[in-house]
Amino acid sequence: HLSLRRQRQMCIRDRPVTVVVPFVAGSPTDIVARAFASEFSLALNTPVLVDNKPGANQTIAGSYVSRAAPDGYTLFFANLPAVVAPSLRASLPYQGVGDFAPVSDVLTIGFMLVTAPSVPATTLKEFVALLKADPSKYSYGSSGISTPIHLMAEMFNKELGVKTLHVPYKGANQVQLDLMSDRVTYAFLPTGTMDYVRAGKLKAFGLAASQRDPAYPELPTMEESGMPGFKATVNFVLVGPKKTPPDVLAKLNAAANKVVGSDAFYGKVKPVGGVELSRPATTAQVGAHIAAEEARWNALIKRADIQLE
Repeated sequence: HLSLRRQRQMCIRDRPVTVVVPFVAGSPTDIVARAFASEFSLALNTPVLVDNKPGANQTIAGSYVSRAAPDGYTLFFANLPAVVAPSLRASLPYQGVGDFAPVSDVLTIGFMLVTAPSVPATTLKEFVALLKADPSKYSYGSSGISTPIHLMAEMFNKELGVKTLHVPYKGANQVQLDLMSDRVTYAFLPTGTMDYVRAGKLKAFGLAASQRDPAYPELPTMEESGMPGFKATVNFVLVGPKKTPPDVLAKLNAAANKVVGSDAFYGKVKPVGGVELSRPATTAQVGAHIAAEEARWNALIKRADIQLE
């Protein structure tokens, strides 16, 4: 029989590592995950496979990984915010991404505030004035309750002190279509939507990130447009099952840090838009970041009285 130490030494070398993605193939998360997996494989000198397990606001993928053997071969490519509805928690083997073993921060994608083309405003300041004057006239779209773009819009509303109608859809593409058709007023969407802004089919009032997207230099940040400190971002993090041994996590973390700081990886994910690569970090730093993000979004849910069931 191999000793436990010998088994750990073999880990991450004798079979492929699987990165489980909680969204469908072709989605922004999937594109980023596959770019990461390609570079991660080189850094580990081990094949890395991508397995899509979409649905239930990431909980299908999360449940699968949380029940996997904690040996470093099955990892979860999670998005933050990743809110778990209280009604589901009794049947789930985890409470949040913080219940997993942290491996690496990967990158952040900033979302932009877009509106229907008929909105009579040309700047963020003017749009904010419209909302404050009569919020009951306006609505925002999301890809479902507790999804990132729902929480982003609620954060925006709380910042302004307004309450507008929430219109949930089954996906962001439907939100975009109804924005262009003037069925809803505004939403937070990825910068890939800028092609429709340039074509006059949507209006954009700011990128809710720390810096402008080089691909769309004409789009100011929300801070530049008059909302200091406002950020609406999705964070991509890599985590494993809770009891993954520290030495295995250290090996995975070292390989992941080579990827997130590389020009090769940035070149592959840059077309997604609004991308900011994470800095190499220790597993402890990654864990602290995940905990802080979950606390921030959970506080918003409580403050906005968002019902997740």
